[in-house]
Order: sequence, then structure tokens, then C-alpha cells
Amino acid sequence: MLLLTPHERRAIIFVGAAFFCGICLDIIGKLHPPVYATLKVLDTPAPRIKVDINKASYEQLVSVPGIGSSTAARIIYAREAKGRFTSLEELRKIKGFSRKSFDRALSGLMLGAP
Repeated sequence: MLLLTPHERRAIIFVGAAFFCGICLDIIGKLHPPVYATLKVLDTPAPRIKVDINKASYEQLVSVPGIGSSTAARIIYAREAKGRFTSLEELRKIKGFSRKSFDRALSGLMLGAP
């Protein structure tokens, strides 16, 4: 055999074992693809549920993008003070509800039947 020191032989065996393990892991990866590769659920966004502004609770309103805690409280206060909203545009009259926030929240809001 080659004239190698025990330390060099161990190093060669270690490199060979690492190479062999890499090949085995590659084969296993091809035989069993990762779970996330087979799931189509992760590719599609979750459907957004619309919130009825005339019936929604504080927690439901806060869950809508564009509506913060103070705006949600003002919506509920306006609803209790003036009655039901007849259009989504009425929300624009609420103090602190900017056009940008209104546009973001519009996709998550709906006007329920009376």
C-alpha cells in the first residue's frame, strides 16, 4: 500500500465517508421530495373574508388591513350614534380614516343587507 501516515489515512477515510454520505443524501432527496414541494396550498393565498361594517365587532374591524384600533373604535361609535351605514363611502367621513387607509380597507369590507 501507499506510504501514508495514520493521520493521512484517517483524513482520506473521512473525505471518502463524507462523499459517500453526500451521494446517499442526494439519492434520498430524489426518491422522497420534501413535503412543501408536494403541497399546493402554500402557493395560493388564503381567501380574505369580508367584514360587514354594520355588524362587525371591534376585533373583526381591527383584523382588516388599513383599519387600526382607533379607527375601529370610531367606526363602532359612528355606527351606534348615527345608525347603520348605507354606503362604504360614509366611512370616509370618520376622523382619522385617510384615503390611503380607506383604499387598503375597502377590499376587506362589505355592506350587509339591512
